[in-house]
Amino acid sequence: MTASNQMTAGDGPAVPDPFEAARGITARKLLRALWRDKLMLFPLIFLAALFVASVGADFLAPHDPLDQNLRSRNLPPMSMPAAEAEGFRYILGADPLGRDLFSRLIHGARVSLAVGLASVLASGTIGILLGLMAGYHRGWLDDLVMRGVDVLLGIPGLLLALFILFLVGTGFWNLVIVFALTRWMIYARVTRGLTLSFREQPFVEGAQTIGCSDSRIIFRHILPNLASPILVLATLEIAIVILAEAGLSFLGMGIQPPAPTWGRMVAEGRDYITSAPWLITFPGLAILLTALSLNLSAAWLRMVSDPVQRWRWFASPLGPGSATDAPVAPVHSDSIEMSEPPHTPAAKGRHLLEVNGLRVNFRTPEGTLNAVNGISYTLDRGQTLAILGESGSGKTVSAEAVIGILDSPPAFVTGGSVLFDGVDLLQVQPARRRRLCGERIAMIFQDPLSALNPAYTVGSQIAAMFQEHRGTSKREATAKAIELMDRVRIPSARERVHDYPHQFSGGMRQRVMIASAIALDPDLLIADEPTTALDVTIQAQIMELLAELQQETGMGLILITHDLGVVADVADRVAVMYAGKIVETGPIEEIYNRPAHPYTKGLLESVPRVDQKLDSLQQISGAPPNLRLIPSGCPFHPRCTYVIDRCSVEPPPLYPVSQERSAACHRFEDLLHDN
Repeated sequence: MTASNQMTAGDGPAVPDPFEAARGITARKLLRALWRDKLMLFPLIFLAALFVASVGADFLAPHDPLDQNLRSRNLPPMSMPAAEAEGFRYILGADPLGRDLFSRLIHGARVSLAVGLASVLASGTIGILLGLMAGYHRGWLDDLVMRGVDVLLGIPGLLLALFILFLVGTGFWNLVIVFALTRWMIYARVTRGLTLSFREQPFVEGAQTIGCSDSRIIFRHILPNLASPILVLATLEIAIVILAEAGLSFLGMGIQPPAPTWGRMVAEGRDYITSAPWLITFPGLAILLTALSLNLSAAWLRMVSDPVQRWRWFASPLGPGSATDAPVAPVHSDSIEMSEPPHTPAAKGRHLLEVNGLRVNFRTPEGTLNAVNGISYTLDRGQTLAILGESGSGKTVSAEAVIGILDSPPAFVTGGSVLFDGVDLLQVQPARRRRLCGERIAMIFQDPLSALNPAYTVGSQIAAMFQEHRGTSKREATAKAIELMDRVRIPSARERVHDYPHQFSGGMRQRVMIASAIALDPDLLIADEPTTALDVTIQAQIMELLAELQQETGMGLILITHDLGVVADVADRVAVMYAGKIVETGPIEEIYNRPAHPYTKGLLESVPRVDQKLDSLQQISGAPPNLRLIPSGCPFHPRCTYVIDRCSVEPPPLYPVSQERSAACHRFEDLLHDN
């Protein structure tokens, strides 16, 4: 068993890697898997044969599909043409004009497939582009596109096609244009819905944080994730268009005679259904088998185009002696030099980061939510600031405002400044901000599985940092990605660099996120709940890793968490947030030993401690307030055990508790005395 087939000691006991069968999918493995699945094999063989026959119809057809021989009209299958002693038989019989049915059938396949492919290409291009733009940018463009989709979907497609063809006339390109105009809505609706979903994923926010432009995010990060459903939809649409073309040809509004089409062949043979049933049977079977094969192939495309589905299909054993990838020698961290130039900011401020009076509102139909209500803090190089608070206190929103990835609308920065090395990030041009956030500011998100793009390997996502900002070649960027994976202690990095995110454990995925974040040695790293959903031992490893990387690079670190125990050993300063405000801030030792705000005290008492024996944990009564209806005075007073009348009417300022410490409580001196 190779090292890539095991989990590290921190992730639990070594177990076989269930994704080994999905790695390195070769043509041989593909054929063997297809051979096991006969239901998938038949439609693919049929479609391949149909495509070859249609392309090579001029060479494969035994007769000219337009040659008429009235003496051979309606001959049954395997008959010899009349007045011919030798030559090719009519394999499937002859039509009422004595034309070879088999030759017309394979020439008709060329027409049907050409109309289907061209129409799907045209309608898919229009619909996908409109769906991507509407789903990502939203606003007026989204409203315009979706209202158009709603109107057109309310009109029967075949009726609309007949009306347009009646006005403009029939013909191949007219059919393609008609199908493009009547089928693009399907792609637009599906693409727009998926784009809206992926737009909210952390891996898109991560692409924004590294400075990617909107077009790169749309076409390099979102579109590849749509490949699987769009391929399936396009395959099904080809079948629908072929059926629609056959129906229009049957009605006389498709490709006109004498060109052979399956629909017209059915129409020409309907008067002979009792005397010559083969005239309808064979073109009807061609339409049926083509549509059925395309539908079954859509399921196969879903499996091979989606990494997770592909694993499920390939994961079954291929039998003893199956080919596996040759082992690759491990790369040593000293074999590749990370020689990026040091950052040289033009205007250094007193602090690395200085947030002053930051305000963020969410505008909703029910009213305005004050998510962040005038917070201020500073961070120096090499310092760690922990931002604590319950869910909904505004921690993540404030960090997203700093790095510039707020979902706007509905979120808007309504006040304050964010000075990074003296540069106000809220005032700079978007291009410069993307550059700063990509090279000098990085962010680690809560859920690495959703933060990493499932359509790309982990190595390509780490390498993208160097390709985007350094112009590094793909090969060199991959080598740097391997070194970074070694740096964050991912075992067998060279072997695992081509794995997908779902092939890693939770702890390893978080290490991949950290490797991507520190790729360019940022000056500021924001870690949003970096240990969420990890077990205790992995939490400790991740925090130790962040502390070591900070010591190596001297970067400033902001840790966003609700767990005070996680940051106890790594943070220098603490900012406690409640209802969008900072209610206490200062050195971590002072706050942990003598909290000056009832909310901080409640958070500390709710954390289990090994040096104290408790029958039960303390808890803070009540729940955080609705941000649209924040109580007057101190927002914490409905839950506070130290509440007095003054608390309900007078909002407390941040009182100075000591030289480096402050607390927003009218009774902070009483709390310090009780501690």
